[in-house]
Amino acid sequence: NFLRYQLTTSVSCMIIIIICTFFGYPLPLNPMQILWINIIMDGPPAQSLGVEPVDEDVMRQPPRDPTKPIINKRMIVSIILSAIIMVIGTLYVFISEMTEDGKVTSRDTTMTFTTFVMFQVFNALNCRSEKKSVFQIGFFSNKAFLFAVGGSVVGQFVLIYWKLMEFVFETESLSLYDIVFIFALTSTVWIFDELLKMFLRIREAKQAKMSVINKSI
Repeated sequence: NFLRYQLTTSVSCMIIIIICTFFGYPLPLNPMQILWINIIMDGPPAQSLGVEPVDEDVMRQPPRDPTKPIINKRMIVSIILSAIIMVIGTLYVFISEMTEDGKVTSRDTTMTFTTFVMFQVFNALNCRSEKKSVFQIGFFSNKAFLFAVGGSVVGQFVLIYWKLMEFVFETESLSLYDIVFIFALTSTVWIFDELLKMFLRIREAKQAKMSVINKSI
């Protein structure tokens, strides 16, 4: 869970910077914002994922082969797909905001910064379990996760609404419409992962059923 979250964030951030550099766009995040993402948004949520309660179905599963890598094919696919959604969504906000006036303003970076941070929040929900929906494991089953992610969200709002932090991080206040738009956009990474997990669970259930039928035959 920890690795999946950290790698998704790192890969998506790296791709965003590479794309902007390659196409000659200004960097969408300033150094202080990147530092906030690396320290506050990466650290506490990732650590809280490491204390996720043990899955009740763990004893029904076969032992994990110790020779196989921790980062398997399923995790790599999940990381890549989530990173693609985060990159597309963040760049969409940055480019659409920038093209309105033809230059990068504090509003542009604030929208981009907040979008990427909220993508991380929703992606953290995905990383709580490799296979199960957050509805199955329970929203409130990991209190450390709630405190870590909740604190990160509150901290993000402090950065964009407290004048002192606005000066330090070069942000500005956003409207209610902006916040609703960002939440709607960034939730797509969570919705997509929930649908993907559901599809994989259905497929695995069918495969298990066919295996039982074949054995009985």
